[in-house]
Amino acid sequence: MVNCQFFRPCKKVMVCLFCCIVFFVSNSGCSVKGDHYQEITHQKQKKDILNTVADLYPDQFKAMHRVILTLSGKDYVLNGYLSVNRLNRELKLIAQNDLGGIVFDVHYIENIKNKIHNNIRLIKNEWLEKSLLRDLKTLYLLEPHLSDTVFADRRGRFILSRKEGLVTKKMIFRPIKKQAQYRLREIIHLKNGKRIYFINFEYGKQGENSYPEFIFIKDTRMRYSLKIYVQYFML
Repeated sequence: MVNCQFFRPCKKVMVCLFCCIVFFVSNSGCSVKGDHYQEITHQKQKKDILNTVADLYPDQFKAMHRVILTLSGKDYVLNGYLSVNRLNRELKLIAQNDLGGIVFDVHYIENIKNKIHNNIRLIKNEWLEKSLLRDLKTLYLLEPHLSDTVFADRRGRFILSRKEGLVTKKMIFRPIKKQAQYRLREIIHLKNGKRIYFINFEYGKQGENSYPEFIFIKDTRMRYSLKIYVQYFML
């Protein structure tokens, strides 16, 4: 049993304790595994941060990916040939098997075109239209904007958070050593405090590569995962 005398500290101690609590709440914002996060509310500083992390990729580029798709308990090994024009908000993707046959291809232009050809019955059009296209837009067309809530932690990371309906979407950026730049490390979607979708990015150790060499995507609701190995990146 707890001794009731413990809850009768002197008035000065109570005032001190209250002040400490107010300071913690007003300055930390939230806490994850011991890291205290400070919300950035100064508009110019917030805008500068958003501009810093917005340029995740060049305005135009091409890439080849080696992909392992796990869907409905089955693994598919694919080669993905990707073309991105961020200025036009346009994506093109051709997915081939090891023999060079086209499994599916996608051509997307925001608010203008959404065209998908699927040549394999085992992969449903619904998954391509909803999940795959969502993945591509999240990876290559997603940009921070002023409605995001921006946090900074003691290690210099930025966490961008926005609420969309019942889902909280977060982008986590970590600083590059010896450079005033940041790299995207995680994208997390939360519902009722649980991860329903997340993306992890890994970068090569040599030369402080600007672009990820490996991307892992998992959607717990749609029950699929993607392991994406970036073979080459060309401007």
